[in-house]
Amino acid sequence: MAMKPKRIGAIAALMLLLPGGTGSALAAPRADPPRPVPSGTELAVRPGERVSVTTEAGVSGDAFSGVRVASPAFAADGTLRMDDSLLVAVVTVSCTAEPGSYEVRFGSPLGYENGPAIDRLWGNVRVAPAEAAERAQCARQVAQRQPESQEERYPAGTEWPASPWDVRTVPAGGQLKAEDGLEMGGDGMVKLSSPGFTRPVVMHGDKRVTATVRIRCDAQPGLYTVHWKEEGKPAKIWARYRVTAASPGCQDPAVAPQKAPWLLGAAALAAVGAAGYALVRRRRKVSR
Repeated sequence: MAMKPKRIGAIAALMLLLPGGTGSALAAPRADPPRPVPSGTELAVRPGERVSVTTEAGVSGDAFSGVRVASPAFAADGTLRMDDSLLVAVVTVSCTAEPGSYEVRFGSPLGYENGPAIDRLWGNVRVAPAEAAERAQCARQVAQRQPESQEERYPAGTEWPASPWDVRTVPAGGQLKAEDGLEMGGDGMVKLSSPGFTRPVVMHGDKRVTATVRIRCDAQPGLYTVHWKEEGKPAKIWARYRVTAASPGCQDPAVAPQKAPWLLGAAALAAVGAAGYALVRRRRKVSR
């Protein structure tokens, strides 16, 4: 598959500039952007080096968000994540990898038991020899690194959330529209909640369930999670969003106060009593 070196360089630069918010999974800025592993070729690497695999979304049926990028040379599997129209996975060459050539393959995402198995060769990496001192230094450096970002950026116009890590940015006081198909939850059966919402919301719809959520004006900048609670099932983290500072003069919409249930019951009894008293009075007048 043809590579786009300029676009890959731009992605690496973007990853260096992205800010981390409260609870953000974004890694700290690095001076060593990952080197791309070209499709169908071999890249010479050293233990501890960060490399990336980049492909266009939708070009291949087995290249989509969540697909694993695996190799015996890697310290851990990588995951293809959406970056606009590209899928990018960043991985680290293991500090203990022996010298030699290793395949880099696409594998099925975790939890993909119901779909066809994915096993496709992408390219190769050739690990260079390293002395014991270099491997020890490698282990210390890798241990100090922050995890790679799990956040994804989908093309404009894509419904939110396209994945649990499809992080959209919204100012405090702003709104987001959440959408999902009925295979996940039916009309009125799902409640969405988040510490940044002005209130929990219930999703409604026929073929697709949707809900508009509003972010509190006093929500602090940072990364927030959205919890999905479907009737009869345990809650789960369903989406994430990033909050920026509110505009001056931001005010949350007024929420009508709800009366306590016992007050509502008393009011209903009073209404019934008043109606009964009026009926008795009318009957007395007729009998006179």
